[in-house]
Amino acid sequence: MARIKLTNNLVNFVLFQAVWVGFVVGGSHDMIWWGVIVLTGMLLWQLWPSRRADNDIKLILTSMAAGTVTGTIWSVTGLIDFKSHWPIDYLSPWWIIALWASFGAALNHSLSWLQKTPWLAAIFGAIGGPTSYAAANRLGAIEINNFWFTLGLMSVVWFVAVFILMKVALADPSTKSRGLADVW
Repeated sequence: MARIKLTNNLVNFVLFQAVWVGFVVGGSHDMIWWGVIVLTGMLLWQLWPSRRADNDIKLILTSMAAGTVTGTIWSVTGLIDFKSHWPIDYLSPWWIIALWASFGAALNHSLSWLQKTPWLAAIFGAIGGPTSYAAANRLGAIEINNFWFTLGLMSVVWFVAVFILMKVALADPSTKSRGLADVW
């Protein structure tokens, strides 16, 4: 059983990273379909009944909502210009929402170890989220305006978003029965 969970988490981690590369690198070269293919594979893998946690779909949808709200705020305020901005100019682009879906699909699996300490997860989010955007900026998928101000604001937003997502993950009784109690 432990070996199966380790394999599942390893595959989830690799696919989670590959989704980011597919959308960001693909998006900066007008080949965003790379991300679509990898995300489809990740979701098919992770939502297969034998690997799916009870609240995976809830976490994916909640993460997508967070991505929609934050991406739209970045766009409307002019803090970020997205290269592939479709379907509507001022809404969060669909590929950002898709990246958040992959994040949600990782929360009960390759990132489940962070559920034990939501505050630590939030700190990692406050560092990792803005770093991911800075890399996307460097690769040309987005353009961050007021660079340091925006990254600082993103740190706060990512801290709050990850903390809330971890609390959503822990609110599900099936998560607690896997031994990932709320310790903080």
